[in-house]
Amino acid sequence: MNKLPLLFLLTLFTASFSLAQGLILLDAENNDITGDTLFVFGDASANIIKGEIFFHNDSDEDMQVLVRKIEVDILEGTYNAFCWNNYCFTPDVYEITDPIILGPGETSGENDFYVEYYPGDQVGVSIISYEFFSRNDGFEEVMVTVVIETEDTTNIPFLSGENQAPVTIHPNPASSIAVFSHNLQNVTGSATLTIHTIDGALVERFHIDLQNSTLNLDISHYPDGLYLYNLRTDAGQRSSGKLMIRK
Repeated sequence: MNKLPLLFLLTLFTASFSLAQGLILLDAENNDITGDTLFVFGDASANIIKGEIFFHNDSDEDMQVLVRKIEVDILEGTYNAFCWNNYCFTPDVYEITDPIILGPGETSGENDFYVEYYPGDQVGVSIISYEFFSRNDGFEEVMVTVVIETEDTTNIPFLSGENQAPVTIHPNPASSIAVFSHNLQNVTGSATLTIHTIDGALVERFHIDLQNSTLNLDISHYPDGLYLYNLRTDAGQRSSGKLMIRK
């Protein structure tokens, strides 16, 4: 058996370790959302809805971080903007030219970056992506997609903890059948499950019988890719998440 030179192995290990380092995006609970989706819920009558995103320098050198906004699908009658380095820009600003510099192992602060969404009494979903990039050599751009959903809460108690519907999906990724399971048998009324593409287009809508704890969803005709699901009950409970289809 041929043995690789020790210097070559050390070089390969160092290169692999360097590639693993970079910028990591986090939500307010410190969960890694790099390349993922952040769901934000709010009242359509609110003046502003805030979405918090933090970024962490996982490299061993200073990093100059910049951001650009990509509007994927915006609900008519709403506006969105972002705040950067203690300054809030107008909705027509899409890219930053002045970077925030993070030292090795440093994480951005609460006023370094956050999203502002102006719902304007509009009920529905807006999808916005944020791409973080740098002037550093070898930096790979990272992105997070923010899904902002608003509803009229006049007759629904908007209590995020109590309103989270317990829903699980298996398998995920799925190829032909995805099983949605819930524990809502004691909830009165009905529920609706909607499936959207990642860019916000409605794919299918299903009525949920709350007395049946599972729903077998035929997804064999869906193209491969990432989808968003949203379950909403008449009582105001909800659950949103991602469904990956891979055949």
